[in-house]
Amino acid sequence: GVCQPARPRATDQHKQKPGPEIAVKWHESGQMTGSTGNPPDDSTRADADERPQMVAVATGLVHPTKLGWMFERPFTFNLNGTLDCEVVVRQGQFNVFIRGDKPDDLRTSLNQVEEIIQGCLDSLGFWMATPLRAETLSMVIDGNQLILKEGRWPDLLPETQEPEYRVSSEQLGPFVDAAICEPLVRFALADVRTAIEFPGETVWLCYRAIESIRQWFLPEGTSDVAAARRQSWTDLKETLDIKEEEIRELEKLAIARRHGANTYASEEVRLNALRLARRVIERFIAHRATELLKDQ
Repeated sequence: GVCQPARPRATDQHKQKPGPEIAVKWHESGQMTGSTGNPPDDSTRADADERPQMVAVATGLVHPTKLGWMFERPFTFNLNGTLDCEVVVRQGQFNVFIRGDKPDDLRTSLNQVEEIIQGCLDSLGFWMATPLRAETLSMVIDGNQLILKEGRWPDLLPETQEPEYRVSSEQLGPFVDAAICEPLVRFALADVRTAIEFPGETVWLCYRAIESIRQWFLPEGTSDVAAARRQSWTDLKETLDIKEEEIRELEKLAIARRHGANTYASEEVRLNALRLARRVIERFIAHRATELLKDQ
């Protein structure tokens, strides 16, 4: 159908948190490439034997896979002084050998490992002028536990909703219509997709997704400043029933990364940010559909 607006809108100090301490080097002697922090020695890990130990192997793909990307040498790094990691990238695949203290928050530590690998691929992609992407597929822990990475995050769904592999037309239809007709919806959906894929970017991308929806509430022809901006936030919160404190909390978490600072969020923080952004998008699309029905 023809895209039609449901309401006039625009057309289209907080402290930096330290990131993980990392020491990186090429596997061959004399090929040190740089470090941030120092790798631990025995004197700094006197209590290592008291903590549960872990030996794991993570595997994944480098996209686009058909070009067989590789690093000529393995490289190693130490994460937070507790995990020693060796990375091999060959024939469009990567393997990470991990040994050290078992993290209390395994998911967050593994996300940090994956982001370091992604950064190394981005370094290669920079000089090849091409976007490369790391996709972790599985991990074997201690030789007896297999973890397969699912393409979905069921925890984002409502507790009352069972994960399914089919979306009804009633759910999908309004989203597709909004994605076709509203550039701002496309921006918000893209940010939420990327926020799931890249843990280090989750919080600020969720906030930006909400800001894209807020832009819809600006009256057409007004600038996104001062009173008009404040009013658009008020209209969003009142129309979509979003609490002020939810927005402010997410803004505080997002602002440092938005300005280029080095921050990292736990899985729980990521989950809450994504739930809020998804709730804003879902309620907005429902509101838009209702407004369109009124105009018919």
